[in-house]
Amino acid sequence: MEPKDIAYTVGIFLTFSIGVWNLVLNYWHTRRTNFINTVTSQRVKWIEQLRQDISTFSGLTYTWSASSMEGKPQEFDMVREIDRLRHVIRLRLNPRGKHDNRIETLLEEIPRYTDPSQSAKLAAALNDLTTTTQLLLKEEWEKVKKEAECGNLQGGNG
Repeated sequence: MEPKDIAYTVGIFLTFSIGVWNLVLNYWHTRRTNFINTVTSQRVKWIEQLRQDISTFSGLTYTWSASSMEGKPQEFDMVREIDRLRHVIRLRLNPRGKHDNRIETLLEEIPRYTDPSQSAKLAAALNDLTTTTQLLLKEEWEKVKKEAECGNLQGGNG
């Protein structure tokens, strides 16, 4: 075999090896990108759903407490929806998260303040729930931005 044949063979082998290496890297990168995009997309959906659930829970609780619905047909449906939201919201939270734990505590406390004589405490608790939820959602949004920018998944709820 002549030196030029050896050089061609080595060149072909190197070209093939680089091609396979690029194929493997592109496959790995595409899978990673798709995974990060999926997680980020789900986190955005989680943020919006939690926002909707908290706002609906707060609105219904305040309306139910402030209006005289006791004994009216709508009362049962409203109370059932409030209870459903309390449980759905809890299931969306991270049991080890600081803001999440505060939200869980408030979800347990708020029903105690629905008597009209407790309206000031109810208003304060609902305000605390809104503020704590804002902090949680801001924290999660920052994670989404970092994931989208850097492609590095952070631990979190969603």
